[in-house]
Amino acid sequence: MAKTILIIDDSPSVLAILEDMLTDLGYAVQTAENGQQALQLVEQNKFNLIITDLSMPVMDGIAFVQLAKKSENCKFVPIVMLSSEEDTAKIAEAKQVGISTFLRKPIKEKQLQMILQVVLGA
Repeated sequence: MAKTILIIDDSPSVLAILEDMLTDLGYAVQTAENGQQALQLVEQNKFNLIITDLSMPVMDGIAFVQLAKKSENCKFVPIVMLSSEEDTAKIAEAKQVGISTFLRKPIKEKQLQMILQVVLGA
């Protein structure tokens, strides 16, 4: 059975690119356009990994991680945060709330594969 990954990003193009990369690598993928949609998915499903954008409308990545880590389905799920932001304070805050690692956009497929190997042992 394929490992399932949740991707959260407000950019349809980023969602499509990551979804294509991950499905090509054999993962099952679900997507959400903001943290609020993602929280609903986390309550209803179990994921092996979550990849979230930092800056999104409705609920940003930091607020999502804070709330998701309280869910039984998500307490121990690794979370990778993506952003094109250079704000080191925001990145530090993201690390404090419990992300596994932080990646800068744009993501390259080799970079994503290395993260998957480290985080999922895949």
